[in-house]
Amino acid sequence: MEENRKGKEIEKTKESSKPEHVDKNMADMIQSDHEDDIKSEHSAEDGRETLSKVISLIRYNENDYFEEKITLGDLNENNSLLSNNDGLKHWINVDDDYNDEAVELICNIFNIHPLVKEDIVLRKQRPKVDDYADYSFTVAKMIYFKDEELILEQVSFILGKDYVITFGEVEGDVFDDLRNRLKNKGSLIRKSGADYLFYSLMDAIVDGYFDALETVGEKLDNLEEKVMVVSSEEERKEIRKLKKELLFIHKYSWPLRETMSWISKGDSELIKEGTQIYFRDIYNQLVQVIDTTETYRELLSGLVELNISNVSYRLNEVMKVLTIISTIFIPLTFLAGIYGMNFKYMPELEKQWSYPLLWVIMLIIAGSMLYYFKKKKWF
Repeated sequence: MEENRKGKEIEKTKESSKPEHVDKNMADMIQSDHEDDIKSEHSAEDGRETLSKVISLIRYNENDYFEEKITLGDLNENNSLLSNNDGLKHWINVDDDYNDEAVELICNIFNIHPLVKEDIVLRKQRPKVDDYADYSFTVAKMIYFKDEELILEQVSFILGKDYVITFGEVEGDVFDDLRNRLKNKGSLIRKSGADYLFYSLMDAIVDGYFDALETVGEKLDNLEEKVMVVSSEEERKEIRKLKKELLFIHKYSWPLRETMSWISKGDSELIKEGTQIYFRDIYNQLVQVIDTTETYRELLSGLVELNISNVSYRLNEVMKVLTIISTIFIPLTFLAGIYGMNFKYMPELEKQWSYPLLWVIMLIIAGSMLYYFKKKKWF
């Protein structure tokens, strides 16, 4: 009994003598495993959210048209949706703040180069085109007004043999008319390939530039009328805002023109010879956009000078009035100064009619000066 008791005491002593860092390492390992579990849970949630992302899919040929909303999970699992049987062409539209995982999933389905994935995710791209073996990648800026504010939305295009993929930043675009044309059986776009669909999308974007310039032109006309009447801080702020809007339109239309020039030259095998002429038309439209932008910028510079001139003119008018008033009061002040002196012997002060006479003289002087200024057309 006594030996058993001693043995238990020895075991307790050994357990209590274990190093403390062993317990600490165990705690760190448990915490690390817990953090990994949390990360894996978040990753799984992000994955489920990505797969549930709703996109637009339009499939069409000359006779058939299908438009539907699907999830990325459906696109990933159902290969029949991308089948090109019966010459079907596909337009996949992704917008409303897509994330990196959604871009990667779509690019993996179509075997897109990792550099293209990076360019799609990077939202501040300059308009450009990159040609690869089986597809081409193009970046453009969609420009339009919404609630009196200029919206600059980056749109990325991936053009393949029988498909076009578009990535937009926000929900909504300028492609509604194009969608209606796609629904018309026998239309040119239904008879043509994916390259013509790509042209139609770019054409819709450039048409949006003209709409934006038309809105800017109307603002310029209204602002010019306001500046002719009155020049205030509000008009100066509006001038600065218009200058900024024109700068953005010019900034993104210039490189897009060079992009359309390269495509129209037929260097890409994905653009058929019959479609190249349409891209040359877009090029010419962009030249017109740039010329109109330059014209509006010159008009706006003239408006700035007109605003400055009006401010100076109004200031001169105020100074003219003040000067006339001061000039009239100089002789009156002189007379008041003389008869305001405290000399004891001033004969006029003792006369009964001295005060009214002084008023008459002062009024005659003021009236004579006003008549003279009016005759000289100084006011």
